[in-house]
Amino acid sequence: MSAQTKFNDIGFLADESSTNQVAQKVTESEYFKVCLNLNKLAQSTLNKAVVHPDDRKEVYATLYFQRMLSHYQAILIMAERCMLHQVEIMLRCMLETLFDLVAFHKDNDLFEALVMGDSAQRLEMLKRLRKQQQTKATYTHEELADLDKTIASAEDIDREDFKIYMKADLAGMLHEYRTTYAILSQTVHSAVNSLEVDLIYSDIHDGIMGMNAYGQKTGELSTLLMTSANYMLVGLDMQLSTFPNSDKSADVIQLNNDIQAEWEKVVVSAIPH
Repeated sequence: MSAQTKFNDIGFLADESSTNQVAQKVTESEYFKVCLNLNKLAQSTLNKAVVHPDDRKEVYATLYFQRMLSHYQAILIMAERCMLHQVEIMLRCMLETLFDLVAFHKDNDLFEALVMGDSAQRLEMLKRLRKQQQTKATYTHEELADLDKTIASAEDIDREDFKIYMKADLAGMLHEYRTTYAILSQTVHSAVNSLEVDLIYSDIHDGIMGMNAYGQKTGELSTLLMTSANYMLVGLDMQLSTFPNSDKSADVIQLNNDIQAEWEKVVVSAIPH
């Protein structure tokens, strides 16, 4: 039998990264088991969906849900090895996909403009967003300036001109965009303050003692996993609204209750005693 590979030799690919005490604490936790159950239900729901190729709404709703689910599965795989920062990156990808998925469900004009429409339809959609800001006032000055600039270039409006903040707004998830998404983006872009969390400081000398290459923090992982579960529930609800399945309703309710119960434990464990 070959010896167990060590983290110091090959990093997160090592057996040690998924078999040490910290990793086992994560994978044996109730919150991780709940996340696995949610994945199984989501995958089963996806598999049972009967997509009509001539119904673009069904096709694209399924594509987004499938992509979101694969991000969720990647999160669980990386959590097994306590790859904290990579979980953060995939959670941001998952949330970005969810903005699109929910926005398409809530606003058919957006779907038509981005999937079926031409530049003229996309311009009209952007003008509608700009007009709404006269009463909603949810965009920052920078976002309004960006929107005005895009509208001014009316001769060439493409899909990429619909920025993430716009779709988050149409999805009713602008708060998530300004908070969770913004924080996770620091990890994606390797912002200095994101990198600095891996430094080990001396409490005595107030200096740098070393670097934490492993980055295993079960408390942060539990919060990230439960957050991903909440988002997955929203995506699952979108999928079931497109492809109703009464057989799954009771399972979704039960899992939602289980997830909220685990959230309470995660929050309590994070509070200093």
